[in-house]
Amino acid sequence: MVRIEWTLREKVLAVALGVCMVLLAFSFLGDDGNSAEQAEPSLQPYQPLAKEKKVSGSGSPAISKKAPRLIVDVKGAVNNPGIYELAATARVYEAIQKAGGANQSADLNQVNLAQPLADGMVIYVPKKGETVPDIYRTAKASPTAGQDIDSFDKSKNPSAKINVNTATVQELQQLNGVGPSKAEAIVRYREEHGKFQSVDNLTDVPGIGEKTLAKFRDQITVE
Repeated sequence: MVRIEWTLREKVLAVALGVCMVLLAFSFLGDDGNSAEQAEPSLQPYQPLAKEKKVSGSGSPAISKKAPRLIVDVKGAVNNPGIYELAATARVYEAIQKAGGANQSADLNQVNLAQPLADGMVIYVPKKGETVPDIYRTAKASPTAGQDIDSFDKSKNPSAKINVNTATVQELQQLNGVGPSKAEAIVRYREEHGKFQSVDNLTDVPGIGEKTLAKFRDQITVE
């Protein structure tokens, strides 16, 4: 049997080589473990499906309220006479615009363009030199755009009642005890809170009490 004699240097090299091989083996094992961990996908937190928002106390989805609308009949000297739907806060001039605007024969001096609209209202635009038909001058009807303001002049028609739900500031000033400030207060309150449901509701208007209302109660209507 051949006996190999190791020198001191060879023994040191052999030990160093063995240590290196052990360290290399551990290095490979560590990389494999890290690779396995990195390859594994991370789980995302569970996100429940969004539920449709419902109105409190109701089983139906929340529904946005539509703005109130009204329907008016535009007649006379306009380009496209007819029935039109507009916002509840619309004015006479907007209804005329909806009907294609006034034509060249129209006499807009007889029209109150700033008057608030009312549902079912007839807006008549007369021609130049035309007398507004009596059907649009009915005293108890709400004043239309085509009615001359004189048709609601109580000095000419003492029995006529003014509709406080459609009357203009000028028309309201014909009432006993109502000046410009009170007339403007009535119109402003009507625009902010809606139509008056009864004559007594006028006492809710700032500046109008029971005594003031008693002065013109018989001169007004809320029809």
